[in-house]
Amino acid sequence: MRQSERLWHLARSYGMGEWFMAAWVEGLETWEVARRLGVSVADVDDAVGCDWGDLLEGMSFDGGPGVIWAGRLNENWTQIIQVRGHDCDGSLRDLSYGGRALLVWWDLNGPRDLKYAVNGVHATGFSVTTPGERWGRHPAALDSYAHGLRFDLADSSWESDPDLTPGWLEYAAWEEARMESGRDYGEEDEILPSGWDDFIALAHNGYSPRLATCVTSALTLVGRVTGREFDREWMNGTHTRYLLPE
Repeated sequence: MRQSERLWHLARSYGMGEWFMAAWVEGLETWEVARRLGVSVADVDDAVGCDWGDLLEGMSFDGGPGVIWAGRLNENWTQIIQVRGHDCDGSLRDLSYGGRALLVWWDLNGPRDLKYAVNGVHATGFSVTTPGERWGRHPAALDSYAHGLRFDLADSSWESDPDLTPGWLEYAAWEEARMESGRDYGEEDEILPSGWDDFIALAHNGYSPRLATCVTSALTLVGRVTGREFDREWMNGTHTRYLLPE
């Protein structure tokens, strides 16, 4: 695995390769996060902790109220994984009052903008796939955290990266030709090389080297701001599930 892709692969290992939304909020306990997202006091008091497996058990992703899983990331920051819905995106300013808040998300259409709010103000947002594209009250607010990161979906440097998974270039060329021809997998009794089934599974989870690099860069930047990256230790812990109002 390329180091520049590692956090995308981490998200995928928890079933979030195709769809991911997370927010990070400074200075708030989880109950206050839930309250600012519209959860009633009674429902906040009734919320219980669960691990990732229990959180997903029996959950439908085809609609319904938003669901978040929230817990302290470190002394100053709370991490929120939005499992269903888009409430964190629409409420980022509210979550930032009295501190700061960041948002990263992607879906099958690709990575969305990284957003940063400070004390109720949209300080900056920028495209994680288009270099230099940013906006907000303070467009350069996160530039000092971005050194060495790559936010360019057109970057082709991955093709010569010695850490690229062996065989991926050959698979990518074959997949492009397959798509252009309209052929389905296995047509004409084609036998795929060993390991290509894994490549197909990765691609169906939204993977490409350039996309994985862009979203890993976004999550790395967030870790530089908060002081702790999105990691397996936190994902394997017990945090609080809240059902948000429709």
